[in-house]
Amino acid sequence: MLTPPNLAARVAGSIRLSGGEWLELGVGSGRLLEASLAVGGPDHYVGVELDRKLASQCVARAHPAVELHMADVLQPDALKAALGERRFRVAMGNPPFGIGEVSQATQARLKELYPQVVQIKDWARLDLYFLLESLSRLERPGEIAFIVAAPIVQDPSLATFRKTLIESASEIECHELPVLTFDYRAEVQSFLLVARFGRTRGARVTLGRLEGPEFALACSRTVSAADAVHRMDLAHHEFQDFSQALARRPGFTTLEQLGARVVRGSRTRNQFEALGIPHFHTSDFPAANGGVAFGGEPLAGFQTAEAGNILVPRVGTRCIDRAAYVAKGSRPITEAVYRVVVPSRARASVFDWMGGDEGKAWRRSAAHGSCAKHLTVAALMTMPVPG
Repeated sequence: MLTPPNLAARVAGSIRLSGGEWLELGVGSGRLLEASLAVGGPDHYVGVELDRKLASQCVARAHPAVELHMADVLQPDALKAALGERRFRVAMGNPPFGIGEVSQATQARLKELYPQVVQIKDWARLDLYFLLESLSRLERPGEIAFIVAAPIVQDPSLATFRKTLIESASEIECHELPVLTFDYRAEVQSFLLVARFGRTRGARVTLGRLEGPEFALACSRTVSAADAVHRMDLAHHEFQDFSQALARRPGFTTLEQLGARVVRGSRTRNQFEALGIPHFHTSDFPAANGGVAFGGEPLAGFQTAEAGNILVPRVGTRCIDRAAYVAKGSRPITEAVYRVVVPSRARASVFDWMGGDEGKAWRRSAAHGSCAKHLTVAALMTMPVPG
């Protein structure tokens, strides 16, 4: 994903050091390079890029302070041939998100850089690899500024990476970017991760949220090292505060303590359509929350919503906070929908709360995922509700 110019300026502006050599693995069309030169940061900017078409769009490639290598970052020998043993004062980047298939040599290099990595066949997390390669070439004092996907700051399997980073750095900032930063048609959860490596170790960690076209800091808080190892996203810690405050509210309990059951549907929408069976999917939730009525009797072999059930989406960023109450009848539900069964005495109060502002906010915050948000059964069972 190409870096928007305003974001490139925000990334470059987050670097406090100046002078020396700066490194970017995966220069792309040169947005970060241009922004760094514009603020007068580096004496020398070294970039590596594989895609010649993208690199040709970099208007600053002929700048006397720029050194651009055409090489594959994911090939350790090629990267070493390009960079040798050089060390850099600053490293930055907007590396590719997601997981990609990599060579045996790349897997070995990843294991060398991060011995605790959880390796799954020939696949590797690409932004993590770019980040680790950059960190391995950083001098001290030094700084990094990277745009990373949510797993870097949230995934439990990367907790040891976060712990190592915090123990090594002097200061860390991790700010969530607006979800429509890269494409107005697709919501993507991403973060600006900045780490400064000075004379002291054991980072002070600040988490925040950036908003608006200039990516201004809207809010922030300092968290303990232990909390940052667990999660480095502000929204998670805000959500924990919110949940704990609700749990302490008189008369509140959790779905689990209430004795509720949460059941996921058993077929996809396409499977139901192929069978010609009427069904309830995420697209069928009423926009304003409310009751739904079905005809017919329960069908054997399917997970079915029945009168008295509360329905909530399992997945779907735009609909994750909706809810429906089954007033009468029954209908099979797709695998993208949960039916929530609560004791009859609590149905009305639970549904009213789930459809209210706090209930919607809780589910939006509890949902996981960088792109399509989803709720797990385990998360829903911890939801505070009026008893």
